[in-house]
Amino acid sequence: MSVERVRTILSVNFNHDGSAVVLSEGRIRGYVNTERFSRIKKHPGLRAADLAEVLDQAGVELADVDHVLLCNLHNMDSPDVVRLHGSDLKDTWFEFWLNQRNTEVRIDGRRIPCTVNPDHHLIHAATAYFTSPFESGAALAIDPTGCRAFLGRDNKLFPLRRDYDKWFNANFGYCSVSELMFGSSIVGAGKVMGLSPYGRPTGEVEPPPDSMVDFEELVRFADRDPVPVQVGDRTLNAALAYYIQLGLERQMVRLFTDLAPLCRRNGINPDICLSGGTALNAIATQLAFAGSGFERIHFHPACGDDGTAIGAALWYWHHVLGNPRLPHDNAGLMYSVRTYDQRAVDRALTAHADRLVVESVPDYVGKTAELLAGGAVVGWWDGASEVGPRALGHRSILADPRDPTMRDRLNSRVKFREHFRPFAPSVLNERATEWFGLCDSPFMLRAAPVQRASEVPAITHIDGTSRLQTVSRVDNPAFYDLIAAFEDRTGIPMVLNTSLNTKGEPIVETPDDAVRTLLGCELDYLVLPHTLVSRRGA
Repeated sequence: MSVERVRTILSVNFNHDGSAVVLSEGRIRGYVNTERFSRIKKHPGLRAADLAEVLDQAGVELADVDHVLLCNLHNMDSPDVVRLHGSDLKDTWFEFWLNQRNTEVRIDGRRIPCTVNPDHHLIHAATAYFTSPFESGAALAIDPTGCRAFLGRDNKLFPLRRDYDKWFNANFGYCSVSELMFGSSIVGAGKVMGLSPYGRPTGEVEPPPDSMVDFEELVRFADRDPVPVQVGDRTLNAALAYYIQLGLERQMVRLFTDLAPLCRRNGINPDICLSGGTALNAIATQLAFAGSGFERIHFHPACGDDGTAIGAALWYWHHVLGNPRLPHDNAGLMYSVRTYDQRAVDRALTAHADRLVVESVPDYVGKTAELLAGGAVVGWWDGASEVGPRALGHRSILADPRDPTMRDRLNSRVKFREHFRPFAPSVLNERATEWFGLCDSPFMLRAAPVQRASEVPAITHIDGTSRLQTVSRVDNPAFYDLIAAFEDRTGIPMVLNTSLNTKGEPIVETPDDAVRTLLGCELDYLVLPHTLVSRRGA
């Protein structure tokens, strides 16, 4: 097929965190993360309704699609999905048929040229590299299945033959620790990261040797000097979480240190792009970046498999078809295309009218800042939902970072999750360096020590760090103005920000999802544009 004929690409991820994207003329015109609409966390693949949704967002029909990419089809299944939801989620996929050569797919009677299972780590790397502002750079993809590095130059990505998997094994170890402690690697990894600083030894304890490769040996090592942490009716050894985090940090430092001079020897800019689930470990990636020799770092907000559909489409458009790179702004990467009009909001409020108090508020930004400064916990629903697993100011729960009791209140009465889980700050970008020593972290994927921790204890983890989002007005005007209004009242240029959902649920998508979350936990208020909602009788 000639380059001239391919204008519209449909790309689908069939692994956990199912997703799809429509790329037209190299631009993202539609994006769906299946779990947001099915309300089943980690839902693999794509349903017929989701296929219709992503095409509708892009304003195209199947007849307009010139090429289809089917990613992670059958070869990347995670047993965690079966553990979480049973074995029948594949039965929800939209119907399609492939020819024997895997070169053509039939969907709803239309035959479309296709590519099946482009390399998994390549499309992870492509997600980060092709959305970066870098003319060239290293692209690193790490997840529970391996560690691969690529060099990007202009519109091409080239694999490096470094065979990092011979020694980089902390990604596999992290999965094992997550499964042992929390019964799931894809859900438990973030919990292990949050628990790890609680397991830091108090005395002089020799760390595990770098040569340690056996998981059972690591468990025995952690059990020599356990650090018990009670979680519900279970006692966890936080030392195990600490040591696997330490191992990941060590190996990430070694990896970055190897890659940076390699870039310079090959005439590649000293910039790095990160993707894959391990890129969500902000403590390890920031530590490795800080001492590596790399000058700039870029993430795509959907680091996990939810981003592979995007990466595959961009790889095909740029690398395979040879089309030139295009600039991507933060807002275009952070937020999906799908928006909701006032009628959708009104329907959600009417459906639950007997349980709600609804107030029209012209200055809803100022009112929300006032409520937060007074100690309220507020759900914030605004515009299109976030891409990726982090709340970035469109589907957020917000609170006062100054309140030392706020973390426990949120974990126990709002989020219903483990007490050790930390919360993140969203800070005005121009004030971020003063408080965290860095700026330009729009996707909440960088961590740093809190410079004035005593003033903002609710967002300061036990190790003195925070995983921060920096907010610029051009990216999210209403959220920026809210934080600025909070600073006017308190002198603090940030708010506590966590995702608008409760334990076990995906981030909310629709206004109705948001209202049901308000009714199901101890949120004080839900704010939608120009509307303040609370529970009747609360």
